[in-house]
Order: sequence, then structure tokens, then C-alpha cells
Amino acid sequence: MGNHEEHMNISRQILEAYLEGTLSEEESLEVQLFLAEHMDDTMVRELLDERFDISRSEADSSAEQVLASVHRRLGMSKPRRPALWIAAAALALLLAIPASLKIGYDLHKVPAPVAWNELTVPISDTKALTLPDGTALVLNAGSRVTWPEAFTGSQREIFLDGEVVAKVAKDSEHPFIIHSGEADIRVHGTTFDLKSYRDATMLEVVLMEGSVSLILPAEEEKREVRLVPGDIAQFDRETGSVSLGKVSPDGFRTFNDNRSFSFINIPLKDIAADLERSFGTQIVVADAKVASQRFLAFFTNGEDLDEILSLLSRNGNLRVVRSDGTVYLYGKK
Repeated sequence: MGNHEEHMNISRQILEAYLEGTLSEEESLEVQLFLAEHMDDTMVRELLDERFDISRSEADSSAEQVLASVHRRLGMSKPRRPALWIAAAALALLLAIPASLKIGYDLHKVPAPVAWNELTVPISDTKALTLPDGTALVLNAGSRVTWPEAFTGSQREIFLDGEVVAKVAKDSEHPFIIHSGEADIRVHGTTFDLKSYRDATMLEVVLMEGSVSLILPAEEEKREVRLVPGDIAQFDRETGSVSLGKVSPDGFRTFNDNRSFSFINIPLKDIAADLERSFGTQIVVADAKVASQRFLAFFTNGEDLDEILSLLSRNGNLRVVRSDGTVYLYGKK
């Protein structure tokens, strides 16, 4: 075969032909024996990596369209490609390498593409949902969640635009990830409230029990904020700032508890959007001067829209005007 470099070049050509399925049975057996002896060689690994990437790019087009659609709806700037979706033909060729060779690629474990489901919650409504792993979700009005029919691979991943109270099934070997716009929430068997509507200024996580990591964009690398029970983390999309505060895990009321509202340093434009989704009444912040005015307010006794607006206007520089079924919010004169 000559020197090592020449030997590897020839082996690369033969390996290419093997992966294309053009070798005879005798030649294929020689390649399999070669792989068993040389899987730690850099050239072999690089070639298999290249083939793996090519087969991944040829994945089922309908599955690609589903994920692209999810990212468009959730306003995600950089689509995430499913990690292990591989075209059936390419996969069949790679699987021709016997598992007994133990070449370190475990391709026989690659999951087939799965179907994705989507639920959109109507205005003035909430919906309960149980995921394939037993995770229980309660979704607030105007929320949209997308999830696979079955969780495969090393992580359990869903996509959310909206607000959810989640009780995640424990599975230490398969982390639970919620993708929501530019942020990810990494969960470890826990109960929490996540509010992340794509058109809202604030993203908010309140942790009742367990452990959660809020992973946020940054200029050089992702920022990670680790929460413990009783923490409330708020990410301001406009400024990029993150604040971490405390609430009582036992006393904090989520939206599915008697339709409660907890506004903790929340701008009026976000509050108006929350109330509009929950009560089904159009609310317009007609005065730019008050749109960014922030409120600290709790409504936990089933207050209706009129009562909430009355209390907000009493405690803030706010004037409420109703016209033809629409609520307009102005600054006080």
C-alpha cells in the first residue's frame, strides 16, 4: 500500500465506494475489517462525519418543512435542525456496517423522523395538555405549543409562544428543553410558570419547585441563569437585561388559579396584551407616554376586566376610555 498517507487515501476511496454500495461482497468484507482496525484514525472519522452530515441534509423534506414552519411562527432567527434526522437510503447504507464492529457511531440508534403536533389556545380560554413523557402543561389564552408525537434522542424538546404552567416528568437522562423565541429553558423535573409571548417586552419564569436554567442570547456566548424554588427571572427583550427576584412559592398564583394575574415590574403594553388575550376585549394603549410605564399589581380574587382597569388607573398615571367595545388607555391629563 505504500506509506501511511497513501494507504489512507486509497482506503478513503474504497470507503467512499463502500458507503455508496458499489463494492462486491468480498470487497465490502475487506472494508469492514479495515474499519474494525482503523476507526480511531482521523481520516476515517472525518469521512464518516462528512457522510453523516450529507445524509442529515438529505432528511425527509416534509419534516424539514414542519420545523421551518415552527421557527417562522415562533420568530426564531436561526432555525434549529433536528439533530438526528437522516434519509432512509443513506441510513440503510451506513447500517450495513455490522454492529459487532463497534465502530463508535451507534447509527442503529438514530431515530426516524417523527410527526409534530401543534395546539393553539383560543382567546379567553386555557387548555391542558399531557405530553408523551407524562409532562403536564396548562396553556394560557393565545398560546401556541408544538411538540413531537414521541420524544426521541437525548433531549425532550418542545416549542412555545405564550404562557404555560408546566409540571415536567422527571428523566435525568433526557433533559427537557423549551424553545421560545431567542431563549431556551432547560428543565430538570420541576414545576414552573413560563410567560414568553413573542410580541411581549418581557419574558418571565417563576419556579415553584425543582430546577430550571434560563438560557439567553449574548454577543459572544449564551448566558445561563440558574433558578431555585421561589426565584423569578425576567428578561427584557428591548434592553437585553436580566433581573432575578424572589416570590413565595406557596403564595404565588398562576393564571390557572382562579384566573389570577401577577404583574411584577411589567410595562403597561404587556399588561394590556395579557388582559386582551384573557378577556377577549380589544385594549389599545393609545398614549405612547404610558406604554412603558411599569406596574406591580396582583389580582388573585377573580377580578373582572373593569375591576382590574379601575385599580390600575387608580394606582398609576392612567386614564381608561371605552368606545364601541374597545378599551383605550391614555395618560392622565
